[in-house]
Amino acid sequence: MQFNIINIPEIESTNIYAKQLIDSGDASEGDVVSTQYQKQGRGQGDNFWESEPGSNLLVSIIFQPKMIQASQQFVLTQLVSIAIVDLIKEYVINEEIKVKWPNDIWINGKKVAGILFQNFVKGSEIEFSIAGIGINVNQKRYYSEAPNPISIIHFTDKSISLNVLLNKLLDNIGTNYWNYKLNQNCQRLKSEYIHNLFRYNEWATYSDGKNFFQGKIIEVDGFGRLTVKLKNGNDKKFGFKEIEFIK
Repeated sequence: MQFNIINIPEIESTNIYAKQLIDSGDASEGDVVSTQYQKQGRGQGDNFWESEPGSNLLVSIIFQPKMIQASQQFVLTQLVSIAIVDLIKEYVINEEIKVKWPNDIWINGKKVAGILFQNFVKGSEIEFSIAGIGINVNQKRYYSEAPNPISIIHFTDKSISLNVLLNKLLDNIGTNYWNYKLNQNCQRLKSEYIHNLFRYNEWATYSDGKNFFQGKIIEVDGFGRLTVKLKNGNDKKFGFKEIEFIK
C-alpha cells in the first residue's frame, strides 16, 4: 500500500479534510492527512480529543477497501488497532498495552491512542473509509476533563520524532492491510485482536446503563459486537455505547 502524506500545520479536523477530499473526487487510497494541531479534534460520539500543538500524532488515512464487505467493516478497526499496539510496544517496554474495545489503546489502564472510523458504504461494499488516529506522544500534561490520558513520553522520558513515528505506523498499517488483502483471513485477524483485548477472558464489572453486572469478555463478532459471558452462564452481545467498563 502506497501512502501520500498531506501535511497541514493547522486544521479544523483531519477527518473533515479527508472527507472533503472524498466529496470532491480528489481522494485516493493511501492519502494521509497529517497535522500538528486540529481545532475540532473528535473522539467517539461527542468526545473532544485534547492535543497540545506539535506534541502528538494526528492523522487521517483514506482507504478504499474493496475486498471488505460492508458487513465486515470491523476488520478495518482490527487492522489499525493491532498496528498501533505493535507500534507502541516498540517504545513502551514491559507495560500492559491493550485495545479497549472497540478502538482505544491503553497503557496500564490509561488511554494513549484512539481511532475514529467513518465508513462510506454503497450496497454491500465500502467505497471509502477514513481512519482518524490520535496518539499521545510528547504531551506531558492534560487539562481537559478526559479521565485517564497518558503519553508515550511518560515511559520513555525523551521526546519522539513524530515523523519517524508516523512512518512506522504507516508501515505497520500497510503490512496488516496488504496481508489481509492477500489472505482475507478474518479468523486470524480476530484472534490477534482478541489476544490484545483489554479484560479478555477476565471477570470484571460492567454496566448496561441500568444495572451493574459481572461479566467476562469472550468474543468479538464480525460486526464488532462484544460478547460477554454473564455469571448465570448466558452470553450477551453488546454494541458500541451499550456497555460501560467499570473499574
